[in-house]
Amino acid sequence: MLFAKKTVFAAAAFTGLMFASAAYAADASIGDCVHLSRQVASAIDAAQSGKAKDDARAQQRFGREYCAFSMYEKGVAHYVKALELLGQQSKS
Repeated sequence: MLFAKKTVFAAAAFTGLMFASAAYAADASIGDCVHLSRQVASAIDAAQSGKAKDDARAQQRFGREYCAFSMYEKGVAHYVKALELLGQQSKS
């Protein structure tokens, strides 16, 4: 029973993060890319070495590439994913 409660809670939290990420990316602009790029860079600098940090760096690179080609929504989504991997949330 405890496992079921934890599973339901985790699913609800994950769904909430997905909607938050989608809502943030819906009206993305170059300013959002710049803001999140700085946030991700700070989070990566503060993170300890490990798989999450490596994965976040990859997401940071994808975000930077998408934003460079004016695909702001996709870039923002990758930056948000990088923050999630590091256990942080984007700050508006």
